[in-house]
Amino acid sequence: MASTQEIRTILARHGNLARTLDRLSDDACLFDNGLDSFGAVQVMMDLEEHFGLEFPEHLLSREIFSTVRNIQSFVSGQVVRKAA
Repeated sequence: MASTQEIRTILARHGNLARTLDRLSDDACLFDNGLDSFGAVQVMMDLEEHFGLEFPEHLLSREIFSTVRNIQSFVSGQVVRKAA
């Protein structure tokens, strides 16, 4: 299971989020707060490495990377599927 703190640590390494991430709720839009598409790809690659996952291309969308909660939910689901 992926924790929101793990997600936040990874997000803080990418884009302009490091300056504001600690003030954002888990439901705040990351794209409205400095994450861009290049940063989202970097976050995805970091998440894949950290959790030993491969994001299925057909499931990737802007919505998945729009909030900490969405990322955490998606990654947790992928971790559970991988373990099964």
